Amino acid sequence: MSRSNGLASRSMYGLAAIALALAGCSSLAGAPTTGVPTTRASMTHGNRPASGSQDLYIGNILGGVPLYSTGKNPHEVGDITDKLPRVTGVWVDQTGVLYAFTDNSQYPYETIEEFESGATSPFFSLVLQHYGAIVAADSAQNVYAQGEAVINGQGQQVIDVYPPSSQKYANEYVVPSIGRVSAPQSMAFDSTGALLVGVAALAENKQGQVGAVFRLNAGSSTFVNLNLKKAHGGLIATDGAGNLYVGGGTLISIYAPGATSPSRIVHTKDTVVTLMAASNGTLYVDTYTGGITVYAPGKVKSKNSFVPQAQVSGLALGPG
Repeated sequence: MSRSNGLASRSMYGLAAIALALAGCSSLAGAPTTGVPTTRASMTHGNRPASGSQDLYIGNILGGVPLYSTGKNPHEVGDITDKLPRVTGVWVDQTGVLYAFTDNSQYPYETIEEFESGATSPFFSLVLQHYGAIVAADSAQNVYAQGEAVINGQGQQVIDVYPPSSQKYANEYVVPSIGRVSAPQSMAFDSTGALLVGVAALAENKQGQVGAVFRLNAGSSTFVNLNLKKAHGGLIATDGAGNLYVGGGTLISIYAPGATSPSRIVHTKDTVVTLMAASNGTLYVDTYTGGITVYAPGKVKSKNSFVPQAQVSGLALGPG
């Protein structure tokens, strides 16, 4: 598949945040590593608060992954690298390893660059077999990559699961569709470790207000619809208590563990681009024009927000 066909396919499936960020932006150079360990370079942090704070990793569609503090007066405390090309998704596992889904200007066109905690050079570069934009990793450091595959002559949205440091996926799961056209928008894990995939319907609405969340139970090869009520879009996250956050358009619904109706709904001032929940329930929401808004646990309104120096494509929190 050519790069132009891959990008056309991606845009057809409505990754709106990426399409908006790419509008008017020139291609950024930056070749990834080739899948072999490299020398680790230490990251230099800026003026970090003496008590330390959990870092917020921000995927930048213009290139790189800046880090921001999450205490009072959030500010940039580091940058994994400004040499990364377009970053379309980020994930940080429990050990602090960063996984950055990158969109490259030359072959290999799409990779997931893996960084040890505090490093600015990747120790592994996963060359993806399908075009996509979303990444996750489980507690065993298996990497989950969303992509589009041709199965029995039909284009299907899939999740490929790569074992640690492997260039070949061990399993591939077809993501169910909703409506005439839909696409996965994010991944998360529930309290049992089961994979959750948020899917947004794209043909029946303009801003992803119709959504669903699917779970892949242990030992199963097919997804199960959680049948959530008032699920808007496919942007999802979970916190340490097992609450599930589902966002799309200007609404974020929060579900208690096992519930199908939301316990509360957050209304945002602009369309949600991405969201992330801390283990204590603090919610970070990036919108098209409002920067990143921080909601305290259990709250539906916030007066705390900041504008990062990035075109945000994804959010992840470091171990804390």
